[in-house]
Amino acid sequence: MSDPNLLMQRQMQEMQDGHERLRKADISPLYLPWTQRVVNPFPLASSGAAWGDQGQPWAANILAFYCTLRVATTNNATNFWTIILIDNAGSTLASFSTSAIAANTWTRFSDTSVTQTLTTNPVLSIVATATLSPGAIFIAPAVALLRTGN
Repeated sequence: MSDPNLLMQRQMQEMQDGHERLRKADISPLYLPWTQRVVNPFPLASSGAAWGDQGQPWAANILAFYCTLRVATTNNATNFWTIILIDNAGSTLASFSTSAIAANTWTRFSDTSVTQTLTTNPVLSIVATATLSPGAIFIAPAVALLRTGN
């Protein structure tokens, strides 16, 4: 036979946990600053390198990856950039391709179907990779985060 006090304590803990999840869900997303490794515009010679990093000071879930991009000069279906958001293990979390945008035009991209990394992930990075020979790219990123712990 089970202890009624123990059962009530478990039910209270479940209610408190549910309340905490709801409280965190009401919090607006956070946007942390990026540390650039390469100054804009990101040149073709830097293809495959990290553009910049964002430190993660606490456990968080990624809600969305946003990027405003502008490719100078050549950009088309065969000469384009792929922008990839990765975690510290090198896993791809989200990505964009500039193949469908016109050169010399600022364009906003968003990816809300981000693959979640571990909440203990200490850093996010952006890698820009060229296909053939696009022009240099200007990158203005943002990642919406929901803080889930300390």
